[in-house]
Amino acid sequence: MRTKHSVSASITERSAGAILAVVCLAGVSACSSVLMNKPVSKNSDGWGLTLSEAKQGPDEYVGEGGILLAPGEGQSLIWALVTVRNQSTQEQTFAYDTCLLSGPGQAFHPLVVDRHAQAEFNQPADKSESIEPGQERTRILVFPYAKGRRPTALSCGDLALAFPAAR
Repeated sequence: MRTKHSVSASITERSAGAILAVVCLAGVSACSSVLMNKPVSKNSDGWGLTLSEAKQGPDEYVGEGGILLAPGEGQSLIWALVTVRNQSTQEQTFAYDTCLLSGPGQAFHPLVVDRHAQAEFNQPADKSESIEPGQERTRILVFPYAKGRRPTALSCGDLALAFPAAR
């Protein structure tokens, strides 16, 4: 038989658990906002590039091995999901550090390239990769960007993709 005290404690624990779950979910959605989620693609010089999604936030990157990256003062992080395809007949090396996220008066190289693995932790990838003919790699490029500003393009070498206008 439960006493009144243990019943109220049980209800309080359940309520606290429910409140914590709601706060966590709200915190996750508040930590990032979708800037674009309609894929845009371009092909040039034996490469295909697709930008599938871009989100502002979360504003820290925690990778395996204790890697922690955060934006500078007045900046946030933009997470861009890109797929690179080797459309040539030979192996080629793609350099992610040639990518720029740009907008009026500013352009930024990625701070980190992530493997986009379905793992518990983020997994940094090399800044350049050899890709066999017909193969592709999907990566997340994490860029610093001015808070409150919206990028207008992602370019990697000669491949430039415009962000759809905000609605």
